[in-house]
Amino acid sequence: MPVIQLLLSLIVLGILYFRMIRREIPGPIAKIQAAVPVVLGVVSVILSFLMFLALGYLLDKAGFSVRRLPALLHSICSAFIAAGLPEEIAKLLMILLTLLIFRRRIRNVYEYILIGAAVGFGFTLLEEFVYGSQAGIIAIVRLATVASHMVFGIIMAKHLGTAKHNRIKGSGPVTREYALALLVPILLHTLFDAGTGANAYLSSGNEDDELIGIAFGLAVAVVLFIVQIVVLVRLKKNTEKYCGMAISSPNKQDA
Repeated sequence: MPVIQLLLSLIVLGILYFRMIRREIPGPIAKIQAAVPVVLGVVSVILSFLMFLALGYLLDKAGFSVRRLPALLHSICSAFIAAGLPEEIAKLLMILLTLLIFRRRIRNVYEYILIGAAVGFGFTLLEEFVYGSQAGIIAIVRLATVASHMVFGIIMAKHLGTAKHNRIKGSGPVTREYALALLVPILLHTLFDAGTGANAYLSSGNEDDELIGIAFGLAVAVVLFIVQIVVLVRLKKNTEKYCGMAISSPNKQDA
């Protein structure tokens, strides 16, 4: 099952990523620029796990325990600690590292977006292999939301690129865009994991609570599925716009 889950993720996300690259105007990025952030996305899974262990240790030392919280808060806090915060921070660091590596090649906001998508792509490949042994409704939900990490990366990188563009042009919000780059993916990720992997209702042992947990999980899965579609469709429609948003100063472009 892990291999099947990995192959399905590779096929679906590979097609999405390849088509995004092909749409760039005036032409696609180099193969090395397309491949490196995917590899770094895989690395970000390991980094996020180490960050989770460190965060859990610090919270334990501080005497904080989610077990004392009501089911909803338990789910949200667990999701934030285990996934929303460490995984999005880890992917942000890999996006920034990619931007540093290819700082002389990156021309526009769309290339920022491609980096975010690639890091999310790589993250998903290792994560789906690790959790691919899950079956039943969980496996279906994971397949339906397989582009979630890619979409989180797209959102993050779009705001980072827009902030850089606005700063260079001297117009438009900058600080707000940087804030949204981190807050929106963390919020979406935490919400999704609160209803799925960190859903405390499902392990309560109470039939009524378990029904609430199932409804909660299905609701957030549907929301995230819709978010995926909306983000990808809007990205396709706005490709030309993002390709035209330069993030290099005229002097740098001429160099």
